[in-house]
Amino acid sequence: MNKKFASVLTAFGLGMAGPALAHTDLIKSSPAEGASVAPPKTIILTFSEKVVSAFSGYDLALADGKKVPVAAATSADGKIVTLSPRQSLMAGGYKLNWHAASSEDGHRTDGVVSFKVK
Repeated sequence: MNKKFASVLTAFGLGMAGPALAHTDLIKSSPAEGASVAPPKTIILTFSEKVVSAFSGYDLALADGKKVPVAAATSADGKIVTLSPRQSLMAGGYKLNWHAASSEDGHRTDGVVSFKVK
């Protein structure tokens, strides 16, 4: 196959590529990763795109693994999740493990946000 024909095929193939698959990424959290804060009344997660609440989850735990129950509420645009601990957070280290499913393609992403309460 000659180089010119190969270049045309490559260009055609790139032009025919499907849309990029979207993934829901965490773009901001409050408290922020690694922050040391007064006991928060809420934890706010901001995602890059709309999440599907039914296929997303959030687990807050102390450093020793003891889980803290949270209630989750999603904004109207589906990009902001507000977590309300069902009890006051005591001093110590916390890890928030999260997973979120994209409304665009259903793919799941996950991560951890760690912070300390003074």
